[in-house]
Amino acid sequence: MSFIEFHVLQNFAPSNLNRDDTNTPKSCVFGGSQRARISSQCQKRAIRTHGAFNDAVVEHQGDRAVRTRKLAIDIRDHLIANGNDEKQSETVAQKLLEQVKLSLSKDKKHPFKTEYLLFLGLNEVSALKAIADEHFSEFQEDKLDKAITKAVNDVFVKEGKSFAADIALFGRMVADNNNINVDAACQVAHAISTNIVTPAMDFFTAVDDELQAGEQGSGMMGGVYFNSACYYRYAQINIDKLAANLGQDKEQVTGAVKGFFRALVQAVPSGKQNSFAAQNPPSYIKVNVRKDGAPWSLSNAFTQAVTIDKPDEAELEHQSAQKLEMFAKKLAAMYGESGFIFEGRSTYIDNLEEYQDKDSGTIAQLEVQMLDALQGALECQ
Repeated sequence: MSFIEFHVLQNFAPSNLNRDDTNTPKSCVFGGSQRARISSQCQKRAIRTHGAFNDAVVEHQGDRAVRTRKLAIDIRDHLIANGNDEKQSETVAQKLLEQVKLSLSKDKKHPFKTEYLLFLGLNEVSALKAIADEHFSEFQEDKLDKAITKAVNDVFVKEGKSFAADIALFGRMVADNNNINVDAACQVAHAISTNIVTPAMDFFTAVDDELQAGEQGSGMMGGVYFNSACYYRYAQINIDKLAANLGQDKEQVTGAVKGFFRALVQAVPSGKQNSFAAQNPPSYIKVNVRKDGAPWSLSNAFTQAVTIDKPDEAELEHQSAQKLEMFAKKLAAMYGESGFIFEGRSTYIDNLEEYQDKDSGTIAQLEVQMLDALQGALECQ
């Protein structure tokens, strides 16, 4: 199995990037101490919806996906726009989805939406609309020709199919139809802070701009929880699985990996950003391309949290990077480094003694070297 691993350190100013049901920044206990956390789902959404991901995928002739409950609405509205009757168009959209065991919600609050979110390639949506156009009259009949049912199911056929890049990376699961499922090629870990973090609250008041002389008091008041943390982020892409999910199209594989890397670096979760503007880019990025062996998350470098006890001690980012690199060196000493095609890093942190020979320069230079190594891994398939 060939794969690419990404190790990222990213220090955020006060923020609430990913909150739980109490509006508190997500957290976990790791190594016996409280840590800040950003969920895997939050990071993946930020990556796949980022413009850098979209641009790279499209540049390399790939397809994008959409996650929605409005597939039937989209098909119906397409048919109506083509001059068809609204009621008949609804019948066609509903029957078409039934051919792949997808049904509409019975909840009156969500009329004509599917029961749950669907993750669909834009090319798949277009193919379904084309079938609806071509067989509009047949869908009005009580019994549908088996050839039409097969055509609908063939939209999702897996054999040699090139899925949308985000589906190829992050997978797809549909409980009612296993034939639509796609195994993910990418794993993204929950980001955890390298330091111990306790959330704080920002108490605020809002003043009524039209208070008259003698009037006192605020128009409203409330509180917003936040924290500040240096996160370790880890992700890995199974190159063999990604290639299979993209129909062995090396051009599309390149676009998916390039887009993922660029968005991984640039994308920041959107939670409470208008209040905190925590637009802090990563300080350290390490990339490994390997042709065999097992993936190595370096999260255990931080089972003992980084602490800053004295003002003149090395900063949080620097200590985190040192612990990360020392732990990577320990793993290499224990398990060996065979199978590594490429090791590179880009960082603005000074005085890192380990892996200085692996410095790739800028993020752009690291990307070029990673993609060269990717081509080597694809040729080894």
